[in-house]
Amino acid sequence: MKKLGRVEQVTRDGNLIIICETPEASRIIGLTVYDEEMRRIGKIVDVIGRVEEPRIVVKLENLETASNVKPGTLYYYKPAPEKRPRRSGRRSGR
Repeated sequence: MKKLGRVEQVTRDGNLIIICETPEASRIIGLTVYDEEMRRIGKIVDVIGRVEEPRIVVKLENLETASNVKPGTLYYYKPAPEKRPRRSGRRSGR
């Protein structure tokens, strides 16, 4: 697990706005977000704000969770597995 960042605010529609603490902000859209106890809470749906200070938008799986979230709560994400280059079907030299 990698550190995603801390909650800045909860929106009216129940999304979390998180201050990004990872340099991979543009490559993590669609990944799953976990709380400090490693429970799955939602997915990263967008990156907003300035390039120097990006914010992550997380859509919660359960809207009831939004009422329990406090600003400053730390969240994590699981990096996507790295894709290995595909080999071509042809073999040269035979």
